[in-house]
Amino acid sequence: MKDYTKNKRPDMLEPFFPNEMFRYIIVGCFLVVLDLLAVLFFPLPFNPVNKPEHIPWFFIPVYLLKKCIHNEFVFIFILVASALFFIFLPFIFRGKRRHDTKQS
Repeated sequence: MKDYTKNKRPDMLEPFFPNEMFRYIIVGCFLVVLDLLAVLFFPLPFNPVNKPEHIPWFFIPVYLLKKCIHNEFVFIFILVASALFFIFLPFIFRGKRRHDTKQS
């Protein structure tokens, strides 16, 4: 890994926590306020009669799974189990290539 602090004086290095963290918090709050203003002052009308011509591409695997599994409880269980698997996958994987320090 490249050392970016090499040949630099300590006063030239900018600390991450107070400077970058507050900037990210301020930008995040600004984007949330901007989104809330757009939703509250310029809402899109909702019409439940209008349906999309086709389902979005990211719902296709869930739709196919729902067609294959007719039991609703089993369907929900498989969806939750797959989501939990992907959430806990970084904690489950313990290979050598997980951290750069262990690759020697």
